Amino acid sequence: MAGVPVLTWPMVFEQFITERFVTKVLAIGERLWPEGAGVRSTRSEEHELIPADAVALALARFMEPGGARDAMRSRVKELSAKARAAMAEGGSSHRDLRSMIDDLMEAGTAVAGPVLSI
Repeated sequence: MAGVPVLTWPMVFEQFITERFVTKVLAIGERLWPEGAGVRSTRSEEHELIPADAVALALARFMEPGGARDAMRSRVKELSAKARAAMAEGGSSHRDLRSMIDDLMEAGTAVAGPVLSI
């Protein structure tokens, strides 16, 4: 929702899954350390340090006007607008949350009697 593309640098656990989601599914980010360029492990003793010059180069490439960043930035803005619309009153997420609350209130009333409305 912040509307900015991201560079990924997963190190442990679910970060690897999140990286794939951000870079491959949503297409709003780019891997900082290229595929196959170093050890990717959930075990800290197997991590490889990424040289500072490699980080600087990847960041400079990412920030170049007309590069990958521009396409990602436009995709991020599109997804951000959709997320805001879904969460706004009457949006799909808002309706789903309201429906869940209503269902819980109804279930609570059936089990424990009348409940204060929110």
